[in-house]
Amino acid sequence: MKKFVAQYSHLPIYNLAFDLLKEFYQRVPKFSKQYKYFLGGRLVEYNIEIIRLIIETNSERDTKKRTNLLKDLGEKIELLIIHLRIANELKQLGQQKSYLFLVEKAVNLSRQAEGWRKSTK
Repeated sequence: MKKFVAQYSHLPIYNLAFDLLKEFYQRVPKFSKQYKYFLGGRLVEYNIEIIRLIIETNSERDTKKRTNLLKDLGEKIELLIIHLRIANELKQLGQQKSYLFLVEKAVNLSRQAEGWRKSTK
């Protein structure tokens, strides 16, 4: 496994992803049994992968590798947003405002990742 030496806990994108993960850990146990493990598990899994990609991207010094990692990060965020929408459509997030709160955080993550990608070029 690659050793990460760069600091990442000060990054706004990392903190936002971490906050979103906490939200999922609080909300997924409330999903119905039918969706808790697969759909809820995917939301948590994608979010953890997003955090891993943020840490790895921040540690990477090679511009081409960093660009590829940021592309992967953007794709994972899109998958997270799609699964959030599915969870909302299946009425697993409670009220509509819960979905709007979570998707706003995910879209903000996407914007920050895109800004990071543009600054790398």
